[in-house]
Amino acid sequence: MKGRYIKMKLVLITGFLGAGKTTLLQNLLKEYAGTKMGVLMNEFGEVSIDGKLISTQDFDLIELTNGSIFCACLKENFIKGLAEFLNYDLETVFIESSGVADPSNMQTILETTTKIAQKSYDYRGSICIADGLYFLDQLDLIPALERQVFYANAVIVNKSDLQEPDVLKEIEAKITAINPAAEIFRTSFCEVPVRALVETMGGAKQIADKETGNTWESRLKTSVLRTTATLNMQQLRLFLDEIKSSAHRIKGFVQTDQGNFEISCVNNFAVMNSWNESVSETEIVIISSVGIRIISEFHRLWEKYFAGISCEIR
Repeated sequence: MKGRYIKMKLVLITGFLGAGKTTLLQNLLKEYAGTKMGVLMNEFGEVSIDGKLISTQDFDLIELTNGSIFCACLKENFIKGLAEFLNYDLETVFIESSGVADPSNMQTILETTTKIAQKSYDYRGSICIADGLYFLDQLDLIPALERQVFYANAVIVNKSDLQEPDVLKEIEAKITAINPAAEIFRTSFCEVPVRALVETMGGAKQIADKETGNTWESRLKTSVLRTTATLNMQQLRLFLDEIKSSAHRIKGFVQTDQGNFEISCVNNFAVMNSWNESVSETEIVIISSVGIRIISEFHRLWEKYFAGISCEIR
């Protein structure tokens, strides 16, 4: 007698820029160590930074960059990637969406994937990460964030250790108003029993798809800075301290006179972590909060702190 076909589990991870999606992904990769799993990673910018942060892990990875997988700009490739994974011998596939993802059309995407692959996923639903520091400020400004919460099975309020208890209660009240059924977790560094959570998730909410808000017209301006020069660490910190006020998100890898570093900035919160792997050039991705004006800010601040050092900004 033939064995029963077991569908491959599929889980979507959402959350605005810098909320902690890659941290959650790193955690769950440890929990799922020894299992057959795949990751489809979506970076809004044209350069993959997060893929490098998890590249040492033993799993199958597909990366889609320069847009949102729910937008027409990448949706076709997203569907192809999902269909491709269905031909692998995997138990679970995780999708790390871009920070600006609006997953309102996820059900339609899955239906199209099934038609192409002639197989379907066991879609467990989505886990949304809310930034405990900036969620209340972002919610009214970023329409996709409300959609991420609305379609979530569980919401992780990350960086809770950095926020006041009264504000956390307000965040949770906002989440519950948007999605009363969502399970809410307070965490730091996205430390939740994610494997147990996935196993108990009840699947996608049975709500008709809406049009996604991810379009060419609505996409945020993203710029990439590259230079082969070794940068002065003190000047770099000053540069980042000024440019971050014009950005939703800054991330990348830098060569400095004090070694190589991975940088990560969300609004006014910034960290620089030592990076022991080789870096062929400094490469910084900035997702603008001021539109195209970010380019002139780049040039002004680069000239202020790194006059005479050549770089490419686009």
